[in-house]
Amino acid sequence: MVGEKIKKELYRAIREIGKQKIQKDITSSIQSSQKYIDLIMNKCIGRLVSFELNSDHDRITGTLGEALLHFMLTISTLPSERKIRINSELVLDVVIPNLRILKTNPSKSIIVQFIKEGKELEKISKLQFIQPNAENIWVVFHKPLTVTKYKTYSIIPDSFSNIIVDIHNFLNQSGDKTLRFVYTK
Repeated sequence: MVGEKIKKELYRAIREIGKQKIQKDITSSIQSSQKYIDLIMNKCIGRLVSFELNSDHDRITGTLGEALLHFMLTISTLPSERKIRINSELVLDVVIPNLRILKTNPSKSIIVQFIKEGKELEKISKLQFIQPNAENIWVVFHKPLTVTKYKTYSIIPDSFSNIIVDIHNFLNQSGDKTLRFVYTK
């Protein structure tokens, strides 16, 4: 499935709910991000999976989850950097709050890595060369993982809907003071 089709369905679902409504609700209560993540994922997965073969389901849900996380981070004004190429083999999907903090004070930074197919699971151990605190490596997979060393989220069943609240709490606990820009588009 092409990323553009996934992005199109994601923004269609966001428009149906109302981007300003989502932003207003999340701004007043970060916990409301959970209901919106669930709602948007359910709308989009139903539409996208019917277009494609089930064999591509894992990649579709992973790509959709990553795109939705990017949207949620933006509207909730949580600081992040995305798609950071470390070398030819490793790209960090999301770094919270930013790469500079990850390099200088890894205990105050997290890496969120999306695993879109089983063979990508081997990437996880490589992340510890960049983030030595295993508990600050958060892995998102389409189904529950048995990896206990890292914090894990599954898209189905949906522990993934907690991720924005967890990022918000992590930043509060780490004393994050990064400048945040309000998204108004």
